[in-house]
Amino acid sequence: MGQTDLTRQVRRLCADGYRLYDSGEYRLALRSFYQAWLLIPKPQSQYTEAGWVLTAIGDTYFRLHQHEQGAESLTSALYCPEAEQSPFVQLRLGQCLLELGRTPEARKYLLHAYNHNATLFDSEAPRYRQAIADLISHDSI
Repeated sequence: MGQTDLTRQVRRLCADGYRLYDSGEYRLALRSFYQAWLLIPKPQSQYTEAGWVLTAIGDTYFRLHQHEQGAESLTSALYCPEAEQSPFVQLRLGQCLLELGRTPEARKYLLHAYNHNATLFDSEAPRYRQAIADLISHDSI
């Protein structure tokens, strides 16, 4: 399978997954995301598409309150091209880690996300911004 075909097929499966995700069908969404994952040749971390898929998987696990699996997927996404600096990946990873009680580690990722795109926090529960409140200037909260 050529790179263009791979990208097209992964995008299609991820689009299917996000349609299910948006309708709250998280477990079915995971199925689509994992189908996309299986298309990516090894070593997957060399492919930008792997970052997309791992981010989608981690985000979906977060929505399912399966924070350990979410943290694993999102940590793996950090090793993929273009995903390693994504504020969204950093946000979701920080959230998963915070829910797991790994607060110091969570704060590192949440602060990175906040510093690169503070508006990501606008639609999230206040506790995530509060977790880093002492690390950022109080006038920007």
